[in-house]
Amino acid sequence: MSFGTQLREYRDEYLHISQKQMAEDLGVDGATMSRYESSERSFPIYLVPLIKKIYNIPDDVLLAMILDKPLKTVRSFSNQTLDSTATYKNGFLAQYGSLIENEPLLKEFILRANSLDHENRHLLLSGMLNLMQLFDNQTGK
Repeated sequence: MSFGTQLREYRDEYLHISQKQMAEDLGVDGATMSRYESSERSFPIYLVPLIKKIYNIPDDVLLAMILDKPLKTVRSFSNQTLDSTATYKNGFLAQYGSLIENEPLLKEFILRANSLDHENRHLLLSGMLNLMQLFDNQTGK
């Protein structure tokens, strides 16, 4: 295993976030994040302090990831998982909560998306991402 594969395990098992979300949080391309996690590309050292801060990774866990030690042998993660997830969600809400609260159309979109079943919500969100890509292409972003 490598740091990237350890990070993928931590993301999947303990943070319960998507690879795409982690890539956005770290400011890297999704394909690049995939290469980090599959060990096709070395994880850059300058991102290590950022992931520690964003996801509130304890020192012993981060060290185990760096030293390629099995994460499950470091400590019991039941409370850690809840703490990391709560810290991440609180950080997300601190960053975007006022945007959601102050934009009625965004709030309505979230409420409507939430009312859909998983498959239809996925279709809606995929369509919105495609629309946003078209918008970015038209506006040159």
